[in-house]
Amino acid sequence: MVLALNAKIGSLPPLGKLLNPFSGFWQNAEPRGQNFSGDISNDALKGKVTVQFDDRLVPHLSASSNEDLYFVQGYLHARFRLWQMELQTHAAAGRLSEVMGESMLDFDRKQRRKGMVYGAGQSLKVMEGIPEVKQMMDSYTAGVNAYIGTLRQKSIPLEYKLLDYVPEQWTNLKSALLLKYMADDLTGYTEDLELTNAREVMDSSTFKAMYPERFDSNSPVIPAGTSFDYAREPEAPAPRFSASRPVLAGNTTADTYNNELGSNNWAVSGSKTASGKPILCNDPHLGLNLPALWYEIQLQAPGINSYGVSLPGAPGIIIGFNDSISWGFTNGYRDVKDFYTITFTNEERTKYQLDGKVVDAEMKIETLYVRGREPVLDTVAYTVFGPMLYDASFTAKGLPAQNLAVCWMAHQGTNELQSVYLLNRARNYADYTNAIRHFECPHQNMIYADVQGNIAMWSQGRFVRKTPEQGVYVMPGNTSTYRWKDFLPFAATPHVINPERGYVSSANQVNTDASYPLWYNGYFHEMRALRINHLLDSMQQITVEDMEQMQQDDYGQMASYLLPVMLKATAGTPMVSDTMYQLLTRWDYRYTASAQAATVFELWNGALHRNTWKDEFGGDTTRLLKLPETEATMQLALKDPQSRFFDDRTTPETEDLKALLVNSWKEIADTLQQLQRNDKLAWSKYKGTFIRHLARLPAFSSKVLEMGGGKGIINAASTNWGPSWRMVVQMTTPVQAYAVYPGGQSGNPGSPYYDNFIGDWASGHYYPLHFWPSVSAGGKDVKYVMNFSK
Repeated sequence: MVLALNAKIGSLPPLGKLLNPFSGFWQNAEPRGQNFSGDISNDALKGKVTVQFDDRLVPHLSASSNEDLYFVQGYLHARFRLWQMELQTHAAAGRLSEVMGESMLDFDRKQRRKGMVYGAGQSLKVMEGIPEVKQMMDSYTAGVNAYIGTLRQKSIPLEYKLLDYVPEQWTNLKSALLLKYMADDLTGYTEDLELTNAREVMDSSTFKAMYPERFDSNSPVIPAGTSFDYAREPEAPAPRFSASRPVLAGNTTADTYNNELGSNNWAVSGSKTASGKPILCNDPHLGLNLPALWYEIQLQAPGINSYGVSLPGAPGIIIGFNDSISWGFTNGYRDVKDFYTITFTNEERTKYQLDGKVVDAEMKIETLYVRGREPVLDTVAYTVFGPMLYDASFTAKGLPAQNLAVCWMAHQGTNELQSVYLLNRARNYADYTNAIRHFECPHQNMIYADVQGNIAMWSQGRFVRKTPEQGVYVMPGNTSTYRWKDFLPFAATPHVINPERGYVSSANQVNTDASYPLWYNGYFHEMRALRINHLLDSMQQITVEDMEQMQQDDYGQMASYLLPVMLKATAGTPMVSDTMYQLLTRWDYRYTASAQAATVFELWNGALHRNTWKDEFGGDTTRLLKLPETEATMQLALKDPQSRFFDDRTTPETEDLKALLVNSWKEIADTLQQLQRNDKLAWSKYKGTFIRHLARLPAFSSKVLEMGGGKGIINAASTNWGPSWRMVVQMTTPVQAYAVYPGGQSGNPGSPYYDNFIGDWASGHYYPLHFWPSVSAGGKDVKYVMNFSK
C-alpha cells in the first residue's frame, strides 16, 4: 500500500504525497482571515522595501532603488502566481510534454519550430544590452528565485502537487519567453495557406469579392482625413507578387479565426467631459483564465510612481497610469507573419535553392524531454527567411508533407520591456513617444492621455515595407525578391494627437483610411469600432460613470444592420408565424443575459453565412480553405441581395437572399426547439461565459456566468474570451481611476482571493483604485504590511 500511494498511476499524482496532511493539498487552503503581513529579509536587497496591501490584496510597493523595486515585484509575482508563470513559459518554450507527457509533444514541436525560443533569445540579447533593462530583469529574476528558495513540499502551489513536479529556477530568458507568448497570442494568426489555396480554386473576381483586402471603413483607428505626409516615402521597387504553388491540405472549409480576440480603448478630451479633463478607457479582450492573466500593483521608487496591471513573469506595469499620464493597448492586427516554400536539394534538408544557387541551411537540434519516455530530438532547418515550421518530418493535422519556412516579426530582437520601463516613468507626450518607439511586436494601437489635456493614438509596431499582395499568400522561397528588407521608420507609423472630433478610439478595426500611402494587410473588424465612435460622437459632458456603462454596452451593431434586411426579405413567408421569428421582430439588438432573440439571430446569421459561401469552393475538400468573414456576408446582403453568391451552386434552382434565408431558418429549427426545451435559449446560457483554469481543471474554473455581451459587441464577453481588465482613468489632480478584472490577486485555488472579483466583473461593478501619492499615505485602506530588508 505504501508503494502504491507513493507511485504515479497513469495521469494521477502519487496519492500519498497529494493526501499527506502535512505536505499535501490540505496545506494550500488559506483561511479567510489569513494575515499576509510579515518581515522578510534577503541579502540581495540594498535597502528597505515596504509593501502595503489594500483590502483587495493589491500590493503598493515603495522602494529606494529600482533594483529593490523589481526584486520585490518578482518575489510577489512568485508568491501569488508562480505556477501560472512557469506553465505559460513552459508553453511558450515548447516544454509542456516534460510535465504532461506525450500528448503535448506535437504542440511542443510546433512551438520550437515556430521559433519561440529563438525569438526570445534574440530579444533577450537586445534587452540585456540596455543597462537599465538588464538591471530590471536581473532584479526581477532574483526576486522570483528568492521566493522559490523559501518553498518546501507543503508550500508549493497546488497544481505542482496535482501534476507531480516541482518549480525550477527563474531566468531572464523566461521573462523574454512570456513576452513572446503574448506576441504569439496577438500576432500568431495567419491566413496565408488558406488564401493561397482559395486563389487556386476560383477566378480573380470571385476571390476579391470573398476576401477583400480591407472592408470599407468610416471609422479607422487614425481618424479619416488625418494627414499622412510624414509617411509619404518612396516605395521600394519590387514586382507585384505572383502566386506560389497551391498548398494542398486537409478537408476543412471553416472560419478558423478566433475573432473574439480583440480589445477596446478610447480617450476623450476635456472638451467633451464634465470635469474638463481627459478620460482614458481600456479593456483588452483576451483569454478568460484562472489564475487571471493580470496582477494589479502599484510601483513606487525614485523616478516612478505607477499603478496598473502587470504580467506575472515580467517586471513593470503593462497597462496603467501615473500622476501625469495614462496609457493602454488594443491589438493592431497588421499581418506580421509570412510563409515561404523552400526547395531542398538533399534528403537531409541541409541545402536549398536561393537565387539560382544552392545554399546551406543552419541546422538546430531541439531536444524535447517527454515525461514517461526517452527524449525526442527534432532537427530544424533555419533558412534566410526563418525556421522550417513544416517539412517532411513534421506537419500539421490534415496537411501533407511540405516545406514551409515562417518569417515572423517575433523572431526579431525587439525590446518591449524598455518601452514598459519608460512608459512607467513618462511625464508627458514626448516621454510617451520616446517609450513606445521600442514597442515593436506585437503591433498595438497605443492610446494616451495626460493631465495637460492631450490625447493621442499611435498604431505602433515594427513594420516591413511591402508591395501590394506581398505576404498575403505563401511566397516562393527560391528567390530573395519577397524576402523582408526595409523596415518602416518610427515616424511613418500612423498616429494622431488631439483630433478635432475630441476623441481617439480603437477596437481592432482597419488602422487608416485609403489616404495612407503605404500598403499593408491584416485581420480587421469594424463592428465594435462603429458602435464606439457612434456613441462618442453623440456624447457631451462625459463622466466616469458614462464610460463604465459604455464599456458594458451590449448593443449588436451587426444585428442592427443585418436583421432588418433579413426580416424584410422573408416577410410573407410561412416562417413569420414561428414564435422564434416573432422574437426577432421585437428585439432591440441588445445582447442582454436574458435575450432569447440574440441566440436566434446568431444561429440564423451563422447558417446564412455558411450557406452563402460553402459552395464557392467547387466541392473541393482536399485543401485547407477558409470562409470569408461574417462582415463580408453582411455587406453583401446590404448592397446586393440578388448577388450570385446567394445562389447555392450545388442545387438546380437559382436562389437569392430570400431563398437562402428560408433554407437557413429550416436548418436551425430543430436546434432552436431543443434549446428551448432545455432552457438554454437565453443568450447567457447559450453563450456560456465562464473563466477556465489554465490546466482546464473544472473544479478550479468558474461556473457559467449570467452576463450579456459577445463578439462584435463593446462588452465582448464571449464563451472564454472577453474584457480581461476594464479600466477608466480620469486625468484630474489627483488622478481618479476605476477598474476590475475577472479573477483575483492570488493564483491559489484554496485562497479567498483566487476568484473574488469575478462576480463584480460579471455584474459591471468597478473598484476605485487606491493610487497613493506615496505608499506611506495608504492610511485606512491598508490591510497587510510586508517589510523587506537585508
